[in-house]
Amino acid sequence: MKNIDKEKIHVVAGVIRNGYGKILLAQRSLNCPHLPGYWEFPGGKVETGETPQQALVRELQEEIAITATKLTPLIQVPYSYPEKEIFLDVWEVEQYMGEIKPCEGQELVFVDLDELNNYKLPPADKPVVSALQLPHTYMITPEPANYSLKEFDNFFRASLQSGCSMVQLRSKMLSNKELRPYLQCAKSICQQLDVSLLINGNADLYEEYALDGVHLTSSQLVEGGLNFKKAGKEDLVAVSCHSIAELKKAEELQVDFALLSPVKSTKTHPNAKPVGWQTFSELVQQVSIPVYALGGLECSDLLTARSYGAQGIAAIRGLWVES
Repeated sequence: MKNIDKEKIHVVAGVIRNGYGKILLAQRSLNCPHLPGYWEFPGGKVETGETPQQALVRELQEEIAITATKLTPLIQVPYSYPEKEIFLDVWEVEQYMGEIKPCEGQELVFVDLDELNNYKLPPADKPVVSALQLPHTYMITPEPANYSLKEFDNFFRASLQSGCSMVQLRSKMLSNKELRPYLQCAKSICQQLDVSLLINGNADLYEEYALDGVHLTSSQLVEGGLNFKKAGKEDLVAVSCHSIAELKKAEELQVDFALLSPVKSTKTHPNAKPVGWQTFSELVQQVSIPVYALGGLECSDLLTARSYGAQGIAAIRGLWVES
């Protein structure tokens, strides 16, 4: 039997919030041949000669009567349906002109972020929800063994108060017994400040302390690393990656997000060859999970990272505050 190539379609979608932070969903027509009745982020196909931004502006004008004036990349999702392959290019609509109206008679609804999964979304939209639920900065602690417990408490708190809402406790020098006081300190501060706390590579302490998630090393990824129980169904599983093969493995294991490094040269890994922004972009376009850029980055790199398809930046020195 002759193989028939699937239709390949570049699709754009916009994440639009109202004044209360709720997100707009539009319902597909019940007569639509593909996924009738499903809810989705408004958008449509990129036509020949259009940039993704131009296509999204046009689609939003046609569908809901607004003109988007400020767009920021969120995530790009390659997805294969039985009958076609799509490349879903999702943007956050940060500013627009006009009043939202259902120009095509479709149902529209604004939904709280934590309620998005209660709606019947196309499979390709699921990673978009993950990206929306994750912050744009992910702090990794320096080695706790290099600090007294009091110093760690002060610097950890100052770092989170600077705006981080997700942090990884990472130690390669301390035993579980030695790490516990630092972990208890970090958990207490994270609970006070409503910050998500993950631990690097240590499934035992993750489960013992009922943390918000666990961050797997690339070695654990290669070994198939998900041989532990989630402390809670909403807990996060992340992984460090350094190649497209590892990113593909992370996608296969359905982790919540990945780190790809090093993007730039770093003092901690001086012999590691940086991938650079262009290669970073080419790699993350091939997987459907949110990916943070890591390696020599600071807050000033955030907009650049997002423009190249990153969920945001992960950093140690770039986000750690000693004051």
